[in-house]
Amino acid sequence: MSSRMDSPGTPRQRQDLEVWREAWEKEMEKLPPDGRFPFPDPRNFSVATQARKVIDLLEEHGIPCCVIGIKALCYYGAPRIGSALEFCVPTEQLAAADSVFSSGPEKENYTAWRGFQPGAEARVSGSLYHTFPRYRLNHDGPLFNFYLVPSIDWRFNCIPENFEYSAQHHLPYPKLHLFAQSLLERQSVGDLTDLVDGMDLTEEWGEENLKLEDPGEDHAQWVAKRNERIRAAMPQEVKDDPINIMFGTDVYELREGPQEFRDVFADVVRAKPRRIGLEAPPGLYVTKYRAKDSPDPRTRIRFHV
Repeated sequence: MSSRMDSPGTPRQRQDLEVWREAWEKEMEKLPPDGRFPFPDPRNFSVATQARKVIDLLEEHGIPCCVIGIKALCYYGAPRIGSALEFCVPTEQLAAADSVFSSGPEKENYTAWRGFQPGAEARVSGSLYHTFPRYRLNHDGPLFNFYLVPSIDWRFNCIPENFEYSAQHHLPYPKLHLFAQSLLERQSVGDLTDLVDGMDLTEEWGEENLKLEDPGEDHAQWVAKRNERIRAAMPQEVKDDPINIMFGTDVYELREGPQEFRDVFADVVRAKPRRIGLEAPPGLYVTKYRAKDSPDPRTRIRFHV
């Protein structure tokens, strides 16, 4: 394998660990003795460390990218679990990004891979993930795999000016308002709900930071084209599913027609109290992920993002 696949204990990793350990100990000193925790096992950092290597590789080839999807939701305070990372790259550079991992010296480190259940990629509503490049890292540790996603598929301009960076690993994520706007436009209400709960967003925040008016004909055309691509890329095994033969495959498409972004966002925000589970002490939580008066999750020491 090439020298890029650093094993645990390289000088750079040791330096990072020492910095993080010092920051962790300072944070723990603010807590009472019975509320302090030992420094986490460095293996907890492995996914973020490998993500940083992917980003470095792409940037070395002049390809800007940022982390989206479930990992971005984790960054914004929603403790989601996913099997694959998603790296957004400019649409016009998707082929170049793909070639970084499919040819040249990195080919021996990364292998094209469709996951354990390839058909599941095409069964996500509004998804084209089964058409995007997906790779796994060749090593003996925990499975690390990722998609390369073109930015045109979520109406986000993938340039550094639209990124913000995590504290520990300096991973780029879409800025909060752009991420929320994208989820609205892609009709990803489930992910938007987790983002609202993770950051405790309000209707006032939405009015100040989002474009909630009627998106107009341009968005309608984008939705129609997206649905055309979904139908054209639908695998035969999905079409042949007895349920889909009976009810059709439009369940995998985006909803066409007028888009009431303001109403969607307001409904998600107003339902925050109803999503708080019975296991949460009454009056102590403002969302299912945020305790009352808890700090912005981005300001906390977190080694997985």
